Order: sequence, then C-alpha cells, then structure tokens
Amino acid sequence: MYRIFAVMQRVALAVGIAVSVYSCNSSDKMSDSGLPVCAVTADLDSLFQRIFPDPDGPGGIAIVMHRDTIIYRHAFGVADLQTMVPVTDSTLFNLSSASKIFTSAALLKLCERGMISLDDSLSRFFPEFECDVFDKITIRHILTHSSGLPDLRPRNQAEWNKYKSAHGSVFALGEDYARYGTGTEFMHSFQNMKTAEFVPGTHCDSQDAAYILVAPLIERVTRVDFDDWMSENIFRPAGMREAFYYTYDGGLPATAHAYRPARRDTSPLVFRSDDGKWEEYDLGEVPYFLTRADRGVYGSARDFMQWNRALYSGKIISDSSLAAMNTPYVATEIPMVSFGLGGAVRREPGFPDKSYHMNTNGGYAIVEGSWPQEKLHYIVFANRADWNQRDVTYEIDSIFRAKNFLR
Repeated sequence: MYRIFAVMQRVALAVGIAVSVYSCNSSDKMSDSGLPVCAVTADLDSLFQRIFPDPDGPGGIAIVMHRDTIIYRHAFGVADLQTMVPVTDSTLFNLSSASKIFTSAALLKLCERGMISLDDSLSRFFPEFECDVFDKITIRHILTHSSGLPDLRPRNQAEWNKYKSAHGSVFALGEDYARYGTGTEFMHSFQNMKTAEFVPGTHCDSQDAAYILVAPLIERVTRVDFDDWMSENIFRPAGMREAFYYTYDGGLPATAHAYRPARRDTSPLVFRSDDGKWEEYDLGEVPYFLTRADRGVYGSARDFMQWNRALYSGKIISDSSLAAMNTPYVATEIPMVSFGLGGAVRREPGFPDKSYHMNTNGGYAIVEGSWPQEKLHYIVFANRADWNQRDVTYEIDSIFRAKNFLR
C-alpha cells in the first residue's frame, strides 16, 4: 500500500453477544455434541501452518464456529512487514468477493420492505442506459451472476504499469485513480453499450461489473448514500463494529497490508521486505479496491463471524430470504456448484449444502464457508495470496467430513 496510513494494533472489543470459545485439553476431547473438536483443531492447525509457515511473514487468521461456539481461532504471521504488528482477529482485511454477501442481503432486505423485486429490470433504475438488454436483465440475474454484463471499466494494465514504474504507486493518478477505481467511467460506458456478452439467464460468469451497479441502485431506491445505508441496515444490526467501505479520501486504520512474492520488474519505490521476499500488493499497487458493492468491504475476522451469527439467527433477513440466498439456481462449470443469491452453493449427494466464497483482491485472499444445516461456519482471511484457495477449501471440507461434522 502507498504508505500514508499507519497500521495500529487494535484492542479487542466485545461485539454483539457473548461468544463461547471451546478449549481442548488432555481430558476434554469431545464437544457436547459428541464430535471430536480437538482432533479437528489439530488437523486445521496442520493445514494452516503449511499455508502460513513464517511467523515473521505475511499471514492470516482462521476461525471456525460450530453451533454458536468458537471451536478454532488462530492467527498467523504479521499484518505489516515494517511495523511487525501481528495479525489478530481484530485486524482489518479487504474482504474481496465476500463483500457480495452483504450486498445480497441488502437487496433481499429491500425486497422484504416492498421497495424492489428480484424480477425488476435494471432499466427501472437506470433509464439512462439505452441498450435494450437492460430491459431483460433483472436483479436476480445480478445476484446469480447470469446478467451477461461485460466489464467495461477502462483498466489498461500498460497504463497502470507506466504510472507505477514512474511513481511506485497508482495514487500518482490522483483523481483519475478515484474515477477509474470507483467505476464512474464504467457507469458512463454502459450508456453506450450495444449488447451483453450472453443472453441474460442463459449462462453464468462471476461478474464484478454487475454487482458494482448495486451501489447506485440502492442509492436511487432509498435516496440514502450507499455506505450510510449499509451501515445502518446491515452492519449495525449484525453487531459489526469495524466493517466499512473504503473511500478515496479516507484512511485505513489497523488494516493489514497485503503482499505477494517479490518480482524483478517491480518499481523500486514499492515497499519490499528486508529479506527481499515480499512486496506490497494492495491499494497503492492495483486499482481494484474502490468499487463498493462487489468487493469493497474492509472488516475483521471476528466481525465476519459476528455477521454469520446474526445472519443465521434471523437478525438481518427473514428465514425465507435466507433460504433463497442459499438455494442453488444457476449451475457453474464446477461440478455440483451453482450460484445462489448470495454466493456459490455446493450441493453434493450425501452431504449438507454449503454456501461459500473464495477469492483474492491484490495480495488479500479469503475463503469462507457455511453449512447452515449443521450450523458450521469457517473463515480464513490472509494478507498473502500465494496459496490455492480452492485446494484449501477442499482440504477444510475434507477435515470436517473425516470427523463427521458434515452428516
């Protein structure tokens, strides 16, 4: 990150309701449910030690909650290679595509209030978009990644590289960074769009572009700034005290810097670790952090687990909306995986349905998943993305299966 923000270690705050934490010792090997919690935590430790082997390098935080009890919580590595502040459960990370779950919940809440319908076309909210395809694209298509909207943001990598080479940071673009990064120009480009990439509803493709439209959509429906509406209607009711959307002129206190393995062709002005292994790869290096509804949330691991607790206890949306969020609708190219209204849903014979996200944004990486039927949730936030999120997701699944947590 362009180093204008201090990273401070945060003091843990009590959030929402009290959280039970399971403890393993020599005489306590099973949970109240009769499941081998300590064996699971040992397997998880082994997995995450492989992913985050260096206590003085970039790392992450992993938390598992089962039936409202935290059965695993472990932080690895440091949040900042200059200050060597350790990662904790209160360290803020960019949540990448997991941000979409809050966006989905917001739209479903507006549906419950009768302000919109999932089958409303985008032309209702964006009459300035002249292409006829906006009459056919619905909110449901956005949520299921089946809109066919192309990503028209003017992101010429050669131009970004030119500025980074000269100045070490895309902040050198000034207001251009804010304009391109927030998607303002992308919104303008839709006015001249001629066609979609495919007929809406006939195919699916993970699409940030469509989700980006949700922020102005919510502002037009509610007549409230998107960030303010989300804070009042989503984050606060969930008991999330640290989540926020970054703005170009805002700061990022207590936020983990993100890293990638150092490259030879990187500008010498970009921060590198003393051992030369890592270079920063976040807000100052890539222009993908300013859009809001698709991947713009910053939050902590404890805040996100508080979100899971609130979401699955009916504090955010109704039971019927939650069921719709976790229902598979549009099949992906991955076997047994479809898009629901809130993310990917894996429906595998013999096992409960799983809703999940996995993605990267710069050097940030996240995997999170929930088995609502089993009241089992996990999150892994990291400030290094040099690990295979899909493989780790499958390994986590395998650990829970082997110990009969998924029945």
